[in-house]
Parts: sequence; C-alpha cells; structure tokens
Amino acid sequence: MITVARAATAGELEPVPGFIESAFNPLVYHAAVRCLRGREFDGSRLAVVVSSLIGDATTTGLASRLLVDGQVHNAILFMQATTNAVLGLLSRELDLTGPLLSVSTVDDDPLDTAELLLADPELDAVLLLTVELAADERTEAVYRLLGRTPPTTDGASALLLERDPQ
Repeated sequence: MITVARAATAGELEPVPGFIESAFNPLVYHAAVRCLRGREFDGSRLAVVVSSLIGDATTTGLASRLLVDGQVHNAILFMQATTNAVLGLLSRELDLTGPLLSVSTVDDDPLDTAELLLADPELDAVLLLTVELAADERTEAVYRLLGRTPPTTDGASALLLERDPQ
C-alpha cells in the first residue's frame, strides 16, 4: 500500500518549535505528519528516510555569511544544518523508534534505499520524505555542476511504502 502527502509551500506552514530561518525542517515535519496522521502503525517497525540533493542550503548559507561577516554564530543554526535534525522531533512526537536516515540524491534514487529497508523482516513500512528548497545563486551553481534543474519553489513530499501483508 502507498500513501502520499505533499507539504504546502513554506509560507503556509505552521512554525515548528526550535527551527528558525529555513523552511527545510518545517517542510519535512509537515509532510511526515500529514502522511502519517490518523494511521495506525508500530513506530519500531517504520523506517524514515529524508532525501535531498542539496539539503538545507538556507541554514548553511546563513551560517556561512555570519562567519564571513565576522558576526556571532547562532548555535541553533549548527543543529538545524544537519538534514536529519527534524527526525528527532518527529521520533519523539510520533513514537518512532525504527531506523532514521538522511540520504543525498546525488547518485542514488531514494526508492532504492526504501526497497533495501523493506527487505528487512523487522520493518513493515518506510516513510520516504523528499525535500528541496528553491535555489539561490550559490545553489543554482551546484545544480548546474550536477546537471540538474534548480527548483524554483520550496517543497517536500512524503511517500509511505508498506510491505504487502500477504
């Protein structure tokens, strides 16, 4: 069985406590909650995978600009810059104790990761979250180097893949 949810644009999302400056983690959070809301599942038998080509470039870029400008570094930006930072919040709120992963989509299809996880008999489902932020001048250059089209809007989606109950 497959369930799909798409997070709204960043401006339409409720803030997520502890996350500032960037829409990356709130997009992941809201996509996951929308996909899992109202569903019965065993959090120990559900893997969660966050996939992104660039990651949270907004937070990384801001931290870099603060450093270059000689300004005081905001410690919360360090935590947020890790792509899987929001997984801790989701695991606490949704009682998720199965594997939590972050992967880059530079060379791999995240569906391959989901398929590999579903081969584990101790897992029943994989929540695959994909998120990309609208490219700025710096990340547009990265997309061009990778031969990819830069996104023009922030977006996240969630795909819940469940093992066939045969």
